[in-house]
Amino acid sequence: MIEDVYEPLARYRDEFKDKFSRFTREKFEALTEASGVDVAANRRCVARMRELQRRAARALAMAAVFCGLAFLGLLLALGCWGVPHFLPEEAARLPREGWWLGIAAGAVVVVVSIVLAVKKFGRGAVLGQKAEEQKQLAWAQMQPLNALYTWDITPKLIEATVPRLAFDPYFTVTRLEELHRRYGWSDDFNAGKSIIFAQSGTINGNAFVFGQYREMKWGMETYHGSLEISWTEMERDDDGKLRRVRHSETLTAEVEKPIPTYPEHKVLIYGNEAAPNLTFSREPSGLAVNGGLGNAVKKWWRLRKLKKFSRILDDDSNFTLMTNHEFETWFHAQNRNDEVEFRVLFTPVAQQQELALMQDQSVGYGDDFFFCKQNRINMLRSRHLDEATIDTNPERFHNYSYDGAFANFVAFNERYFKDAYFALAPLLAIPLYQQMRAQEDIWKGVLPPRSSSFWEHETIANFHGEDKFQHPDCITHSILKTDVVTRENGESVVAVTAYGYRGVERTDYVEVHGGDGRWHDVPVHWTEYLPVEHSGNMILAEDTGGDDAAPDPAEDGDSIVRRSIRSRLQR
Repeated sequence: MIEDVYEPLARYRDEFKDKFSRFTREKFEALTEASGVDVAANRRCVARMRELQRRAARALAMAAVFCGLAFLGLLLALGCWGVPHFLPEEAARLPREGWWLGIAAGAVVVVVSIVLAVKKFGRGAVLGQKAEEQKQLAWAQMQPLNALYTWDITPKLIEATVPRLAFDPYFTVTRLEELHRRYGWSDDFNAGKSIIFAQSGTINGNAFVFGQYREMKWGMETYHGSLEISWTEMERDDDGKLRRVRHSETLTAEVEKPIPTYPEHKVLIYGNEAAPNLTFSREPSGLAVNGGLGNAVKKWWRLRKLKKFSRILDDDSNFTLMTNHEFETWFHAQNRNDEVEFRVLFTPVAQQQELALMQDQSVGYGDDFFFCKQNRINMLRSRHLDEATIDTNPERFHNYSYDGAFANFVAFNERYFKDAYFALAPLLAIPLYQQMRAQEDIWKGVLPPRSSSFWEHETIANFHGEDKFQHPDCITHSILKTDVVTRENGESVVAVTAYGYRGVERTDYVEVHGGDGRWHDVPVHWTEYLPVEHSGNMILAEDTGGDDAAPDPAEDGDSIVRRSIRSRLQR
């Protein structure tokens, strides 16, 4: 029987962290064995390369020293030549032979230093070329291992570590439809946004998706302008006589104009039928476990306000303070709409585990998460997730050094696991969420192969690059949106439309009062952003067998493999 995860913080600390680390190292060893890479030969090759690089760097450093000596020698020669010509009295203190000797010595230093510098530069170039040859050899040695990395390595390691957690090969239409039909998800969320990456899966059969998206929002930019003015005034001088005095001044002005901005965010969306009528939101409390007097006052004041709010009986909130005041002050879901369902969801066990997560200072990320529940949909954001890498592009594991590859493989996967796990942890802390199982999941593996969703299509389009689709006059980012045109013979033709903005130079004139007592029109140049759009097509083919596809080194920007989907641009 597969056990649930009701104590996410303790389980990570005492079990999952070390278990995942062990699985990660075992996976790398298995990949190494399958690749047949000669580890000892690669280490020797990389050692030779680095030794050659060190010797090349020393040679180039010595060349730079000799260049400096040549410059000093030139200064000596020029100085000895110039003193008799420009300072004859000073030159008379030293016999002429002394000046000629200085010129000769400077010339010798210049010539010898230049010869040695050229020699060292040449030596450094030769050693650098040999180091590059060793590096290319090391790349060739590692190519069999680099070719084995796939998009699904990290998700499968997490599945093997955490019970009840499963990841999809890609985000399918069926999974998206499940979010729509069973949990009430709305695609209104995607308006004005383009998905950069999506990773879907289930917790005990209940669907979730990690999404990274770019959205367009209007911001304001301040533009500055200036104008030089001058005028003449009659003023009396110290003798009392009138004279004309010319004055000048730089007038400045500024205007604020709209500008499109393109922030990127990451979000976790999770569907569960538990407490289907409950809505609430919470954000990081800003409290600290050992925060001193200021923190204690903040907690006291927050609890006081909650108690006062709880005593209001003539509003529609029906808010009732729970007996666990510590949980209430930290979680602070004051805007909840259903007290019964809130208590069904946040049982004493759930309260205890949520508190452990929020008050943690050493294992995870503490109280850094935003939690919004809208009926059967849960949306979570966290500060650490915004800074995390959530795609598992296997190219990041490619390395010419076996030891470097191992270190990078372990570090990335362990960080990825921690980031993803603690993004999910507030959900894992709620026992009822794991006890509720979606009925569709019972038929998992029985249903026919499924097509990729538009989330996945936008991800692939962004992976190709905005420049492949955007309007030629576009000067901003583009929001890429997709639409399936046809599906036949196992391939889908997907239209990609890029929405961006072109810029038109404008000038505003702002009246500014000058020191001459007059008003002047100061020009301020700014850019007006006007919408443009452009479309192109790409052709997708899903690997319905479910196995992750390895990247093909021969693929170019017009043809790629991303997870289990092969894509090419249509020309």
